[in-house]
Amino acid sequence: PSLTSLKQLKNNGVENMKAIKFTKVALEKLKHTNKTYRVQDQQTVGLSIEVRATPSKLKVYYAEWSNIVIDKNGNQKRWGSRRKVCRYGQKPIEAVKKVVNINLDDWKKDTSQSSSKRTLTHLVSDFKRALPTAFRKASGKKIKYKKKTINSYIALLDCYVLALTDNSTTKQMLTAPYNVDGTNYYKKILADIPLTELGKRDIKIWHSRLEQKPIAANRALAALSVAMDWDSQRPIPAYKETNPCLRIAKYTENKDKAYIEDLPKVLEIVKYCNEQLYRDPQFLCFILLLLEIGERLEDCFGLAWKKPINIADQKKCSGWIIFEKKEIYLRDSKNRKDATIGLTDVAFKALMKLQDLVTDADTAASWAVGSMWVFPRPTDNTLPINNSSYRSKTRDFLFKFGMATRELVRVNRKVNGHRGKRSVYKYTNILTLKHLRKTYVTYYGRENGLEAASLRMRHSSMEVTKNHYFNEDQDKLKVKTMYGTSDNVVELKKAANDQE
Repeated sequence: PSLTSLKQLKNNGVENMKAIKFTKVALEKLKHTNKTYRVQDQQTVGLSIEVRATPSKLKVYYAEWSNIVIDKNGNQKRWGSRRKVCRYGQKPIEAVKKVVNINLDDWKKDTSQSSSKRTLTHLVSDFKRALPTAFRKASGKKIKYKKKTINSYIALLDCYVLALTDNSTTKQMLTAPYNVDGTNYYKKILADIPLTELGKRDIKIWHSRLEQKPIAANRALAALSVAMDWDSQRPIPAYKETNPCLRIAKYTENKDKAYIEDLPKVLEIVKYCNEQLYRDPQFLCFILLLLEIGERLEDCFGLAWKKPINIADQKKCSGWIIFEKKEIYLRDSKNRKDATIGLTDVAFKALMKLQDLVTDADTAASWAVGSMWVFPRPTDNTLPINNSSYRSKTRDFLFKFGMATRELVRVNRKVNGHRGKRSVYKYTNILTLKHLRKTYVTYYGRENGLEAASLRMRHSSMEVTKNHYFNEDQDKLKVKTMYGTSDNVVELKKAANDQE
């Protein structure tokens, strides 16, 4: 339905009457006259009905609102608009009120940019605002986006679609003229393209601009596709065409299946964590637990010592320890399903030891006494750890066990016999803590088989386990002979026509 200016209505002789409470009886009493007039509802903001003059003699529901736009000079302009809802009698009055209440804000947004063309920036901005309350479809159900997913989408869209980044290289990729076919240069910037002009070619060229960052390009394309799909579900979509992100070829991604290849090194780390647990109890127990149960970092961050009584506290946890059964209850952060993980003897003894150290007043773990968390945040033991909590300790630990290298940046110097600035190193990770999970899956799978490893890790298929986590033992894939040994070959009778 087209939008109409309220000023134009007045010029056409449409008169206003006082507002009334819209009920079936009250609306029936509105009589047709020689002049068209409109009446507003006292209860529903923005709802009105127009009683048209002869010869049409119609009553039509409209949604009305006021638009405010600030021009380049900072001057504020205001005008009224309205949108046809339906004719009187086509829908019950309560249904009409509901339609207006639900859609009025979106209709206002749709016309607030009428003085200038809406661009992809406006669509993405609307999507970002709606993300906390938006839903995605999964197996026929509506599921709210996880906070981690929301933050990831916003970061990708801000950086690679809206070009809101301080990285000069990335900014150059997104904004510099792009050589399309060796002769012609594409100068458009994706975020500034009006939605009426946006097409699949623009998305393809934007994706090609990010060729040097293939993984980021694929992730950003997926995030933008979700935003376009969300927009298509709105009562008034900002983009009127089919999702332009569909069926665009993605870059090949190399699967990161790195793990600790040297088994003695794994055993050395386990032994070190056990023997030195008293030095840094929480951190070393955390490392040991990652190796012994193979769960994701995020799922181990929020572990509680026991099941909280309060349901609100239970929702804050990623899981808790069940000491009587030597198990951990987890709420899987990936598939959001409950899982019960059996603890190995090594992991169980380490957790018991950590609990003793926490309750002892003269240990390095006593600062965490009274906290519900197994791994409380060093700066505030009422909160669990996060990705930043063990950053420096993790860096030193990885370097100690050969999983990181370092390069000297500045040498420690003495000035007049006094110690000056400390030596500064640049660290480069070969492996990170996330590779401890891949290490666990690899050795578990080699011992129990790929199918068992896939079931243990609760993956949707063995293909996921194989492509992202499991590394075959190449030595076991080799054989010296096939179909028996060379000493056990059965002589075949010579055929009658064989010649000696």
